[in-house]
Amino acid sequence: MSTVPSDQAPQPITIPADELDADGFVSLWNVASASRDGDTPAVRELASKLLLFLCKKQCDFVVTSTANAEYLDNWFERDKNLLYNWKPDSEFVDVVAQHAEVPGNALLSFLRNENFDPSVNHNATRAARVKWFQEMWNVG
Repeated sequence: MSTVPSDQAPQPITIPADELDADGFVSLWNVASASRDGDTPAVRELASKLLLFLCKKQCDFVVTSTANAEYLDNWFERDKNLLYNWKPDSEFVDVVAQHAEVPGNALLSFLRNENFDPSVNHNATRAARVKWFQEMWNVG
């Protein structure tokens, strides 16, 4: 299958066509996994950077199902680390990135237009993370 590279990133961000669903959506985890050949520590590191970058930029096209949003919201009520700990070695990155879906082509365009560099560490405040998740993710 073909891949769509992000041509400005030092290490390309790729989305294999077979990872896209019928509507062209893919989870952030699957983007990171395809881009780092499934190497879990490298996948988690890229997923962390993607989450933090999209949050910092207040990306508004992240989608999750109603059930997934409720699941994440309940988890956050029990354990604030779900949104507060997105360090590259945190398993919370896995959980959030696996439930965050984006339109593949829009993601690549956004990363290119906003000059995403996977070699740079990004950060977003706790308040920004909560706001992004609770107010900007599309649920349905």
